[in-house]
Amino acid sequence: MPKVQHFPPVPTSISTSGEEAAAARERTAEKDEAVVPRQWYRNRVVVLTYHHVSNQLNQRYVIDPDQFARHMAFLRENDLHPISLSEFLRFVDTGVLSTDNAVLITFDDGYESYYTHAFPVLRRYQFPSVNFAIAGRLRDTVERKRENMTTPLTRQQIKEMLVSGLVDIGSHTYSLHEQAASSEWGEWGPKTAPVYMEDVQRLEDEQEYRNRLYVDFTMSRVGLSDLVGRPVDTISLPFGFFNDIVLQTAQQAGYRYVFNSNPGVVTPGVNPLAIPRFDVGLREMDTAQLHQLFTKAKNGFEGEQE
Repeated sequence: MPKVQHFPPVPTSISTSGEEAAAARERTAEKDEAVVPRQWYRNRVVVLTYHHVSNQLNQRYVIDPDQFARHMAFLRENDLHPISLSEFLRFVDTGVLSTDNAVLITFDDGYESYYTHAFPVLRRYQFPSVNFAIAGRLRDTVERKRENMTTPLTRQQIKEMLVSGLVDIGSHTYSLHEQAASSEWGEWGPKTAPVYMEDVQRLEDEQEYRNRLYVDFTMSRVGLSDLVGRPVDTISLPFGFFNDIVLQTAQQAGYRYVFNSNPGVVTPGVNPLAIPRFDVGLREMDTAQLHQLFTKAKNGFEGEQE
């Protein structure tokens, strides 16, 4: 008859003592609590604005590539959820939003640094974004190298990014992102405001002003729509400047949604012609300031919506 082999008792770290069992339950509870998504706010959207992403910080509206990457990591680590432009516009139209802690990431100007520095980070996180491009500055490679300006996107780069499904393109006008004389005394202002006409020594009248805006807005909308293969009906206004004539003319030129630079959280019932944004694409904007911004959003900050 074969001998029965007796195995030694297997040591175990599991204790049946009440104290250790309670400690184990506490650790489990802490672990469960740690994975609960953080809720900053509901049924509202924080719109962020960036411009140029570069390590040449010679202007205020430039953010270092590493700093931008830290911003995006902050969003992911804090359960903030970037949404697409179409999701955002649906919220503007209906007031219905299926995502808590919603964020819309926007860029102004259409600089090439969006393609070289920002888009790779956004693609890694699968974060959608929209770039409001100055349509008249989009250049092919050979042509743009002759110009003394911050390098703009090429049409090919835009088409390449569109394939990802993460990028939308809006208008930042055709050629109004400049300063112009606004009076006979040498004062200057944005070209989206009435300009002083040197040749006739007077400020343009209202009809001339409306006509100039309409032509520019339409050229940008039509050109960008042709480029991306779908209607472009969103515009971001240069320098954040707007008045009643600007908004009326934007509508007449085919835009349904107008973004400005007034700080504020987008809530149900927002005026689609006065969508506020927070400008965070600044060289001094660190993640501590981002935290402060989202804390304000959590506490109901609505800013300067018109």
